[in-house]
Amino acid sequence: MTAPAPVRIAVVSSGFAASTGRRVAGHAADRGHDVRFVDDVEDAAALRAALRDADAVVLVPKRGDPVRHTEHATRLVLAGAAARPAPPHLVLLSSFAVGHGPAHPLNRTGAALLPARIAAERALRQGPAPYTIVRPTWMTDDPAGSHALTLTQHPRTDGMISRADLAAAMVAAVEEPSARGTTFALFNEPGEPLTDWGAAFAGLRRDTEGADAGPDREEPS
Repeated sequence: MTAPAPVRIAVVSSGFAASTGRRVAGHAADRGHDVRFVDDVEDAAALRAALRDADAVVLVPKRGDPVRHTEHATRLVLAGAAARPAPPHLVLLSSFAVGHGPAHPLNRTGAALLPARIAAERALRQGPAPYTIVRPTWMTDDPAGSHALTLTQHPRTDGMISRADLAAAMVAAVEEPSARGTTFALFNEPGEPLTDWGAAFAGLRRDTEGADAGPDREEPS
């Protein structure tokens, strides 16, 4: 993959999600980007400093209270981005379970989980900033590039994705303009690793402008 033009990326993550966030930060740094890591989205001063001149913000929500750590955290980042004359590109880590709706076991672990994820995704789609929403499947610790990688917008996709490949995909979403305005899930399968991110993103549908939900339009019952 061609070396990108360096950009300033703020990676916002905390709690159990910090390990994934630090993988994203590490991969971005390896790609030559200027990375700043925020380990508490509710630290207003740290978030404001990170967003001040960031070209992109990657948000990896903390586990626990989904309203606080997913929906509210997304709105905090959006508010900071909206204060800029030219908002940064926002990349949100969501979940493949969103597309499955209320029937999926992951969405039954707490009454607020699915509505909070839907609200966070919706806030990005209706907000002023360019965005990409990434819905990983079950995560593994397989090494980067051990498998092929499929990006899909099928609402009920399933599978497994290595955290290393997920980090690469989120950084690629920052680098590739064709990733903007899309919501997609991703999973590994046997085969050669993905090398042409631009083509992979270009094959996705753009989200409907102003829509309340993504390509699958799932809502909680």
